[in-house]
Amino acid sequence: MNTCYVNICYLTCVHLRLSTATLVTMATPSIDSGHATAERRRYARGEGDRLRTDLLDAAIELMAQHGTIDGVSLRAVARRAGVSPTAVYRHFDDHLDLLRESVAECWRHFYEIMAAAAESSDNPFDAFRAAGDAYVRFAMEHQGQYRILFSNRIHLDMTDVGLPDSMSPPDGVSDAGISAFQVLVELVEAILVRNGDDRDAFFVAVQVHTWIHGMVDLMGCHPDAQWPAIESLLDGLSTALALDPT
Repeated sequence: MNTCYVNICYLTCVHLRLSTATLVTMATPSIDSGHATAERRRYARGEGDRLRTDLLDAAIELMAQHGTIDGVSLRAVARRAGVSPTAVYRHFDDHLDLLRESVAECWRHFYEIMAAAAESSDNPFDAFRAAGDAYVRFAMEHQGQYRILFSNRIHLDMTDVGLPDSMSPPDGVSDAGISAFQVLVELVEAILVRNGDDRDAFFVAVQVHTWIHGMVDLMGCHPDAQWPAIESLLDGLSTALALDPT
C-alpha cells in the first residue's frame, strides 16, 4: 500500500479522524443556531425518507456555517428542519450518528459527481477535463458541503458509516475521502500511461487537487474579484502539469 494514502487527509484538508472530539474551531463567524428557525411542518405517513433528507440537509448547513460541530446540537438541527427533537430519533440513533451520516452524505454526493464525470468518456483527457469541471461545479453550487469536506475540520469517527461498496477505500484505509480522491488518481494515471510518462500518479493527483482547491477556495472567498474564466484556469493546469496529449 502506498504509505502516502495514510496522510492524504492532511494533504487535501480532509480531517475525519477516529475521534468524536472537536479539536479545531475555524475562524468562520459564529452562527446562532437558534435564529435558524423554520416553520414546524407535519410529515405525512410514508414521508420518512423525506424527513431524513431534510435533517441531513439541516445538519450540513449548520456545520458549514459554524465550521465545526460545536454548537450544532440535535435541537438546532431539528429546529432548522422544522420538526420536534424527538422526530430525529426515528432516523438516527443519537446526535453523533446524525452528524456522522451528514458528513457521509457530503462524501457520497461529491464521489458520485466525480465518478460520473470520470466515466463520461473513454478518452482519458476528456474524462479528466470533465472531472475538473465537475469538481469546480460541486464547489460552487454546494459551497456548504465543499467547506465541510475540504475547508473546515470536522472530527468524527466515520468507520461505521454506511458508504456505497464502490467507495470502499483501497487496502483497508479507513478514510472515506480516499475513495473520492482515488477517482482523480486513476484519471491521472490513465493520462500518464497514454503519454508514456513515468511520474507517480498519486503525486501528480495531489498537485491537481491542491491546484483546483486553491482556485475554488479563492473564488469562494473573493467572488467579486476579476478572476480569469475557469475554463482557462483548467487549461493552464493541464498544460503546466503536462497532462495534455503529447
